[in-house]
Amino acid sequence: MSNNPSKLFKELWSKYHKSIYRYFRRDFSSEVAEDLCQQTYLKLWEYIETLHSKNIFQQRAWLFTVAKNVRNDYFRYKSSHKQNFIWQELSESEELTEPDFEISLLIQKAMEELSKEDRELLGMAQYLTSKEMGEVLGISASAVRSRIQKAKQRLSENLKKYD
Repeated sequence: MSNNPSKLFKELWSKYHKSIYRYFRRDFSSEVAEDLCQQTYLKLWEYIETLHSKNIFQQRAWLFTVAKNVRNDYFRYKSSHKQNFIWQELSESEELTEPDFEISLLIQKAMEELSKEDRELLGMAQYLTSKEMGEVLGISASAVRSRIQKAKQRLSENLKKYD
């Protein structure tokens, strides 16, 4: 990694922007996801100097911690302003066949029935290792794996309701 802040920022952007965007996209429309992604990278720019001393895995964990905080801030803002929003997992640009669309809606419903913590955990699991997630959440990697397994079981139970 570079000692030049601009170069480090560009490196982190190119490596993780898509993953951070997908992390937000699980809960939000493409526009909101992009806005939250930009907020995350604004925070990165604000604290870029502190990341020089961290290795690549610490930088990735730090960036996802910031993304998690930006996501939580957005949820707090929305709930404090009493506005409803819908979990949007489907991309507006995707054309799905009718059976695929129905399956996606069932998965979306099953995910909505999970707790906020379970949804967050399953979303993070797509992009971070259990060790990195442990650093973000302040728990051990084995506790992360256990929680992920339980969240997947709850999702499976929710999906069985729609069979």
